[in-house]
Amino acid sequence: MTRMTRALTTRALTTWALAMAGAGLAVLALAAPPSEAAFIKRDFLMRSCAAHEGPGPADCTGYIVGVADTLQAAPDSGICVPESMPIRSLREAVAGYIRAHRDGPDTDAAPLVRAALRSLYPCTK
Repeated sequence: MTRMTRALTTRALTTWALAMAGAGLAVLALAAPPSEAAFIKRDFLMRSCAAHEGPGPADCTGYIVGVADTLQAAPDSGICVPESMPIRSLREAVAGYIRAHRDGPDTDAAPLVRAALRSLYPCTK
């Protein structure tokens, strides 16, 4: 087999594999029952943040960093997390703030993360 034939064969196999994966995902998407939007709640986030193993710590970190990144992208968010802030420190600070301000019934976590970020990392310009 020449180098060109091998390259074409590899490219064809890759294209075929991607097409089959896409078709499989389409079938799964069509087979899935419709669902309502489910937002992350405060108590779920706090359980995730308190976990020491399993997916909890990653879920907690991903959620908090995702909210922080989204809010900081807005020019008037009032949130300025230092670029040198380690992600783990950010997670621990926000989770600590939410734990300390855990009044009332379980509610959506995003507004609580936003309140924590605004309180902990206000822009001082």
